[in-house]
Amino acid sequence: MTFDQAARFTTLKDSAISKSVRVVRTAAFHNGLESDIMQNICLFVTICLLAFSNCKKNQIPISEPEDPIDTTSTPVDTPPDSNHIIELGKGFALNNGAAWSPPFMAAYHYKTTARFTFGAKIIHDYLSNESFGIRDIPCAIGKYPIEDPKGFDDLHNLIPEAYFVYIRDYDTPVGDFLADTTRNDHFIEIIRYDSVEQTIEGRFQVFLKKLPTNTWWPNIPDSISLTEGRFHLKIKTP
Repeated sequence: MTFDQAARFTTLKDSAISKSVRVVRTAAFHNGLESDIMQNICLFVTICLLAFSNCKKNQIPISEPEDPIDTTSTPVDTPPDSNHIIELGKGFALNNGAAWSPPFMAAYHYKTTARFTFGAKIIHDYLSNESFGIRDIPCAIGKYPIEDPKGFDDLHNLIPEAYFVYIRDYDTPVGDFLADTTRNDHFIEIIRYDSVEQTIEGRFQVFLKKLPTNTWWPNIPDSISLTEGRFHLKIKTP
């Protein structure tokens, strides 16, 4: 090999070594850059997971929905902080679709605290009045049907009976109503009873039909529907 050939070989060798070094340095740079990127990604994912975990710990648990105890979202006359369906001493119902809230009262049956009656009465001019009641109701939590009594024994069999009466001209009965026997969706439900405080709370629904023997009078309906009824009363002793 001549001197020129040796020199050219040495130059080519140095150039190849230099390129190899640059390739190695470039690969090392890219590997380092990729390593930094991966470290940053891992750090970001870790921070997100920690934040999400902390949020889950502080999250308010979702409670199960509760069944409503009434058909209206806000019971009539109920204070915002009360868990009663109506204020103590009051009653309410829809009378043929119209809001109806006369004075309500409740009383034990004679010589017993096992049964009670409750109702309402409105006195108009000239001693005309209208009154409603449900009697023979057990003083115990539960839902009870309402019957149309057929005899004396039905008045104390712990199956409630309902009535509605219109009186005009002092003493003329122009509307006697009893439970409509063609329906079976009457009920009274006792949801709270306190035998010590003698308070009773519940709901009711009853459909009444006018007796055909009554004297005709204008503006007296043939039937009465009392729906969405509720009461919360102190029971009096007769």
